[in-house]
Amino acid sequence: MIRTQIYIPDELHQAAKAIARKEQEPMAEVLRRFIVKGVREEAAGLKQKPLTDLTRLKITGGPKDLSKNMDKYLYKK
Repeated sequence: MIRTQIYIPDELHQAAKAIARKEQEPMAEVLRRFIVKGVREEAAGLKQKPLTDLTRLKITGGPKDLSKNMDKYLYKK
């Protein structure tokens, strides 16, 4: 594990402290559990955004040799 230090609002600290007391476990363990849950939920939300939104743009036109001359078009080389 890596030790880290964060600042949290007093209300959050008091709530975590109360949960830790109720569950008879260290507050660090309670906070780790909440962080893991939050990170998993965020990661799941990121996975639910498919790239199909790009297909809805219906971009047409452009150079026919784009893949062959990408550097030319991107970097003017």
